[in-house]
Formats: sequence, C-alpha cells, structure tokens
Amino acid sequence: MRLVRFWHRALPALLLTAALLPTAGCDNPFKPRIGYAPVATEPPPRPNSPTGLMNLFRWCWENRSITEYEDLFTEDFRFVFSDIEAVDNPPILRDEEIAIARRIFVDGGASEPRAKRIEMTFVNQPLIPIPDTRPDRPDPWYKLVQTRVRLTVELAEPTPIQIDGDVNFFLVRGDSAQIPLELQPRLKPDPGRWYIQRWEDKTGGGSRVVATLRALALAEARARARGATAGTRDGRGGLLTSPGQALHAPVAPVAASAGGSGFTWGTLFRRFRE
Repeated sequence: MRLVRFWHRALPALLLTAALLPTAGCDNPFKPRIGYAPVATEPPPRPNSPTGLMNLFRWCWENRSITEYEDLFTEDFRFVFSDIEAVDNPPILRDEEIAIARRIFVDGGASEPRAKRIEMTFVNQPLIPIPDTRPDRPDPWYKLVQTRVRLTVELAEPTPIQIDGDVNFFLVRGDSAQIPLELQPRLKPDPGRWYIQRWEDKTGGGSRVVATLRALALAEARARARGATAGTRDGRGGLLTSPGQALHAPVAPVAASAGGSGFTWGTLFRRFRE
C-alpha cells in the first residue's frame, strides 16, 4: 500500500521531467541560427504576384537565404548600376548576381566577411505594381515596382553599410519569363509565379540631381582657382581676398541623395565581386 501511495505522489513529477528533457538545450527548429543571428523566423512568401515576389526578395536578404534567391531571376536578368556608376560598370547578369549574393549571405568575399545581420524595408507601403514602361512589355504579363528601400548590412566593421534610395524592379509573369535552364525541371511557365527581369539602382549618388550638384561644385572650384592669382575685388576695386586665398577656400559638400548615405547597391555588389 505504501508503494502505491509513493508512485501516486511521484508520477506527476516524473512525467513533467520526461516532457522537459527532449527540449532542454535545443534550438527551435523553426528559427535556426546562421552566422551570428537567428534567421528564418517566418516561412518564405510565395511569389504568386508582383507584391509576393518583392516580399520574397526582401525575405531572402533578411534571412540570407541563397536557395530561394536563386529562383528569383530570369535567364535574361540584368542589374543596372546607378547613373554615375554605370559609366564604368556594365550590368550584372544573373549568374554573377547570385554569386555576389552567395558571398554576402554565406561565404564572404576575398576581403569582406559574410553579413552578420541584414535588415530591409520597403518605405513605400503598400507596394503598387504598375504597367511596365518599356516598349514591347505588355500588361498584365509585365509589371514595374518603384519603391524606396532602406537596407542595413552588418559586416565585421563597427559601422554597418546603409543604403537608402529608390529602385526600379521590372517583373515578368512566369508564362512569359525566360526560365533558367537549371530551374526548368522544377519551375514551369506558370502564370501563377513571377520573376525579376531587371533591377535598376537609383540609390546613393546615382541620381541626375546629384550629378548636377557635383558638376556645379566642380565649376565653382574652378572659378575660385581662376581668381586665386589676382584675388577677389569688391565693386570699388578693393581686395576682398588675397591671391591664393580663394584657391584654398572650402567647397560646400554635395549631398549624396535625398535618402542620405551615399552608399549604393552597386557599391555593395562591387565589394563582393571577388
């Protein structure tokens, strides 16, 4: 009888201990850790609409998921650098885009470690796809998403990379997309799936406004240099600045962009090209 009473009292505690043992010291399988921060806190969005595709794009960056990222782009994909950078940098094609992302997300580059943390925000919410503005890209098979993006990428250095500015994403429906050969066994010409065909960088110093401001600053500096030998005189012929003083006068800084940081997607990509 005593033995029965003992087990009657001890059984609840033993059952509670057994229930806790399998989970003690284990990570949540739905929130695995990659690098230095937990990722994959939510399932990937479905690219079954232009908005769903852009949400999956953001999810891939924040979770540093190269597997889903490889499925986002068409065979004829192009990343186009900002206006100023495009002078010396031809567009990035699909294979190189994925290779660069793999270094940012997973492997690190020749001189840069992989990202410890990435945050991305589409400032313009909700995202509103509009008809593609390019010729021979009829609606509803082709769409354009224009938005401002804020991106923060933490590497080993204390100050994170911050990108803030406009981007254009040209999207194509699956039944009109050039699906890469290696994806064709899994992904068919499906009107219920969307892909990124073209990505135009408008962030940082790439706008025409910034180019104009820089040209004006350069012209001002040259004008000062021309007046440096004789100095600057007032309306009565009096000397306002001595010879050489104008040459060393500071030139007003040029704002990088309306967003502010001056760092572009192209700058980030160039750092991880090798």
